[in-house]
Amino acid sequence: MKSVLVLGAGMVSRPLVDYLLDAGYAVTLCDRFEAQAQAVTAGRPNTTALQLESSETDRITELVGRHDLVVSLLPPALHIGVARIALAAGKHFLTASYLSDAMKALEDEVKAKDLVFLNEIGLDPGLDHMTTMEIIDLAAAEGYDIVSYESHCGGLPSKKAANNPLRYKFSWSPAGVLGALQRPSKFRRDGDVQEVPGSDMLAHAEVLHIPGVGVYESTPNADSLFYGDSYGLDKAQTLRRGTLRYPGWASFWRFMLAHNLTNRDNALRFDGEPAGKALTVLAGLPAGTELTALVHEHAPQHASVFIEILASLGLLDPDVQLTGEYTAFDILLERALATCQFDADEADLVVLHHEFIVEKDGKRERWTSSLVQEGIPAEQKTAMALTVGIPTAISAHLVLQEQFPQRGVLIPIAREIYQPILAEMGRLGFHHQVKRYPL
Repeated sequence: MKSVLVLGAGMVSRPLVDYLLDAGYAVTLCDRFEAQAQAVTAGRPNTTALQLESSETDRITELVGRHDLVVSLLPPALHIGVARIALAAGKHFLTASYLSDAMKALEDEVKAKDLVFLNEIGLDPGLDHMTTMEIIDLAAAEGYDIVSYESHCGGLPSKKAANNPLRYKFSWSPAGVLGALQRPSKFRRDGDVQEVPGSDMLAHAEVLHIPGVGVYESTPNADSLFYGDSYGLDKAQTLRRGTLRYPGWASFWRFMLAHNLTNRDNALRFDGEPAGKALTVLAGLPAGTELTALVHEHAPQHASVFIEILASLGLLDPDVQLTGEYTAFDILLERALATCQFDADEADLVVLHHEFIVEKDGKRERWTSSLVQEGIPAEQKTAMALTVGIPTAISAHLVLQEQFPQRGVLIPIAREIYQPILAEMGRLGFHHQVKRYPL
């Protein structure tokens, strides 16, 4: 029986482990919290749950050597260390995270050892690449030129679960969600390249209406042009990747950023200080500044909504007090973790939607590809976990069955990689719907 080592038993691990076990593999799941790993593997044969710190290099090396493939679900900065251990041991390696320059640098050595190091194999990045390349290859096969490409993806609460003023709950790393509020971006709109500093990213939110699905805000996501080059879309007049949230997200966080209320640099120690007051102190606002007054003065048109959000986070409650060292970002993270969690019976939602304008013989069409998935609370599986964990697990299975002809440090944009993954996703009931409209 072939075996897979999975490092990290966080939010997306359960569907991945379940798929691998059902496919007939033995799985060792490691986490710094053994109980978390045990909760995922409980009652399943051919599993081992271990407590493991990412700093225990010797133990990781020993475990990698005993398995056929390694999946890293650790924080992104830790992947390269595990990858180097896998390379030395001659083992395949997978991660759902973005491909780093350090990982790319291993290309020649990985190829020389006839290994697959597959990155960006989750949802975004991952299924976004695969469903995009499917349409690009279809257009090429039918003789169409791609004039415009826009891709949008978001992890959200379902409409029913979007029942707090922020209309957001966390189905993956809260620090990642809040940290992305100031991510620089680059995209092309009607031939014009726009480079957006992180401080201005939310000002570029656009409304997206997906008929039959919902209305969202799409904010630009990182360097779209990088992926345009990878996709072969360097001639497309419009090229933009966006992150989806419900309407109102961008305006609230623009207000918070404008007043330095998400500051990560200035840290102070507090002893029983109300959270809202501590936040204004860390932002460097004048002594005695009240958050409600700040909203009324600088965002009167949004006052009712913004104050409701601040109240829901506990930032207007004098009994919500802080003791310890905090930055403003730390306070927001702590309050979000305390107030923006899913109840046991609530589902999250993943929406992945692409829009293409294609042209042939002087006529244009709009092609769309949409994947919409809700979580399954009864099985303790979020939509985010399903759409990250399952394609990662499918990829591990295909690698171990020698179904990928390519070797090296890869992302899933080649037809030989994405076709079998999407086919298996469809067999499991994860369908992306493709539609074509004349213009």
